[in-house]
Amino acid sequence: MSWNLDQLPLSSSEIIYPASPLYQKESCTWAAQKDLKPRIIARPCTLSSLAALFSFLTHSNLNWAVRRTGVGSSSASDVLISLSAFDKFEYNVEDQIVVIGAGQTWGEVDRKVEENAPGHAVVGARCTYVGVGGSILSGGISWLSSEKGLAADPHNMLDARVVLTDGGILWASTEPELLWALRGGGGSFGVLVEVKLRVHPYPDKIYSGQISYPRSVFPVVAKAIERFTAECNDPKMAMHIFPLDLEQGHYVGDAPNPGIGLHVFDAHGEIHGRSTEGFRWALDIEGAIDKTGSMTIRQCNQI
Repeated sequence: MSWNLDQLPLSSSEIIYPASPLYQKESCTWAAQKDLKPRIIARPCTLSSLAALFSFLTHSNLNWAVRRTGVGSSSASDVLISLSAFDKFEYNVEDQIVVIGAGQTWGEVDRKVEENAPGHAVVGARCTYVGVGGSILSGGISWLSSEKGLAADPHNMLDARVVLTDGGILWASTEPELLWALRGGGGSFGVLVEVKLRVHPYPDKIYSGQISYPRSVFPVVAKAIERFTAECNDPKMAMHIFPLDLEQGHYVGDAPNPGIGLHVFDAHGEIHGRSTEGFRWALDIEGAIDKTGSMTIRQCNQI
């Protein structure tokens, strides 16, 4: 298919070619087989240029897709739109509301919230490398979710700015059905560029970190986890279970020695987290390797 790049309604600084050192960063996919190696990456820097581009591509026969950073696998054979330039952050102290660009990762947002609103948090994601836009459009699960709900819930995501297929730009609250559809409905309703989120007062001394175990105590750990999940109804406590190779043998050619790890979370703080009401049961299991401590939500997500 032949097409003229000059037709794209973008400035030269908003186009990234395969030879550019920025190309890989702006186009990489989580799953390598999903990478369609786009001919160009369009990185609009303003709402007006994004709107013009979106309208143009919608009415063209080009293969294109939108990438919001993070761990998604959006790709296209012709034009991949990167939203990485949409990194806005505006915090209203009085209203406890923040407006953030959807092209950021939650790690960037965590840092900005910690710097501008210490002792507060937004409901985002459990790790730093997840993108803002894609995760909210999928619901948005956070360490705070047991207590505060999903990122896309009405009391957390108050509004969203969207570019429509015809190039129109609006806040979704002006179209209630659109705002409803964005709360976990995916990215087929337009391009999400900004979200308005509630900022919650939240402890900045959370008990969190990893507790890992050797394979020999798997049965003990499994029974202890079963008891904890059946008995714990405290929304300020959460836990993530993951497999691991304690010796990382597969990296050096040795036989792996698989173990199991827990990422624990207790917003009551370290004293509570290490008590019998918290995760004492996990720390007392024979062979436990304790890498937990007191930290902020940003530090917890970095793990």
